[in-house]
Amino acid sequence: MCASKHRLSNLTVIVDDNKVQCSGPTHQVSNFSSLANMFRGFGFSTEEVDGHNVNAMKQLFERAPVSAGQPTAIICHTVMSKGLPFAENNAEWHWKSNLDQEMLRTMYAALEAT
Repeated sequence: MCASKHRLSNLTVIVDDNKVQCSGPTHQVSNFSSLANMFRGFGFSTEEVDGHNVNAMKQLFERAPVSAGQPTAIICHTVMSKGLPFAENNAEWHWKSNLDQEMLRTMYAALEAT
């Protein structure tokens, strides 16, 4: 909240906005409509990007800071667990551990197919 006040143009915040929190969809857990608007409200110069598009992200990072005298927030819109159909947008996968060998084989097969 103080980054704008102190004109921290050397600060870049990168946010993974996959719209899923550990207890469910973000819109059900947190009552805010836009991360970008929230950061703008704190005085950040804010950009949004497809977080799966590496070239678009690289171009955006090369332009940072976006505005002189302001911190930058880059909101990366992503799909949680993209490429793993059984895990995509599934909040339970925020804390999965101790995967058995069959699940690991399934995961590797899904990743190799993409």
